[in-house]
Amino acid sequence: MNSFDNLYNKDKQLKQTIISDVITPNNTEAYNNVVGYTVDDLLGVMEAYKHGSISNEDLAQEQIRIFLEEYTVKLLSIVKGE
Repeated sequence: MNSFDNLYNKDKQLKQTIISDVITPNNTEAYNNVVGYTVDDLLGVMEAYKHGSISNEDLAQEQIRIFLEEYTVKLLSIVKGE
């Protein structure tokens, strides 16, 4: 295994550990929904950029920033139990 693979695996394990420490069985469904919605939102931005509905990189970055802020707020709400 090369060093990239080792780093990738360590990073993945760290993320999984953090998520499993915070996301309980009671909020797993909410977490999975938030992740799914965010992936859909990001794919939508990519498609819009690809097809010209979002005309430049700055607008695409702004949309991605907005979605990531929403994702962060949703995750924090889950962690806080709201």
